[in-house]
Amino acid sequence: MSHREHCVHRGAHDDLPDLTAEGVTVRLGDRTVLDGVGVRAAGGRVTGLLGPNGSGKTTLLHVLAGLRRPDAGAVRVGSTDLRGLGDRRRARTVALVEQHAATTVDLTVREVVALGRLPHRGRLGGARHDPRGDAVVEEVLGMVGLSDLAERTWGTLSGGERQRAHLARTLAQEPEVLLLDEPTNHLDLGQQLRFLSLVRELGLTAVAALHDLELAAAFCDDVVVLDGGRVRGHGPVGAALTTPLLGEVYGVEASLAPHPRLSRPHLVWDGPVEAP
Repeated sequence: MSHREHCVHRGAHDDLPDLTAEGVTVRLGDRTVLDGVGVRAAGGRVTGLLGPNGSGKTTLLHVLAGLRRPDAGAVRVGSTDLRGLGDRRRARTVALVEQHAATTVDLTVREVVALGRLPHRGRLGGARHDPRGDAVVEEVLGMVGLSDLAERTWGTLSGGERQRAHLARTLAQEPEVLLLDEPTNHLDLGQQLRFLSLVRELGLTAVAALHDLELAAAFCDDVVVLDGGRVRGHGPVGAALTTPLLGEVYGVEASLAPHPRLSRPHLVWDGPVEAP
């Protein structure tokens, strides 16, 4: 079974773990960035993490990825506390595509993607400890449309090409949970649609921080809406993105409506909320 078939096969069943956060609080000095946040990303579903700038989305993703230890609260993958996992095991369980990921070494695209195989190698490292590594790297390059650019060096890539390379590196980790921080920022419209379609097709437990509410409505099963470090809405897209919530959090008059041609909702904008 190929890596892609393996992902889709896993996502087609109910054996993927939920990702849950309970009572997560993060403080920076005297400022509370996250305040008792509790969320659940259901196994095999795409959860959109929404909210205005400064609402705590990136900080929450870092906590969910195990990169930041919260001042209070816990994160679990299934029944396993993320704090109990070693670095290598955690990297094979949860993977994060950063918003501004970069490298100071001018590696080739293939070399960048191959970094995702490090958690699968023995403690001594080396490709001989990862017999599936080369095949997985080639497949994920194809999945994100970078096979023809595999020998290009990092400095010659566009922003969109770099973002797809980082997605491929993350997929090479073969995680159960995929976290994405503003993954469409450097992509044009066609690339955004293909990127999020691929994320859905993989069938992984996925959490994606997004600014574009239209993309969230189109591609997410569920959403979590943060504002001021607190959860303001959580649930299926149609139930959570209500007109009152959008007005309170974003200051806009908007509502979900059936798409005229597709079997998914889209946002109808009326304008900013009038000041009292």
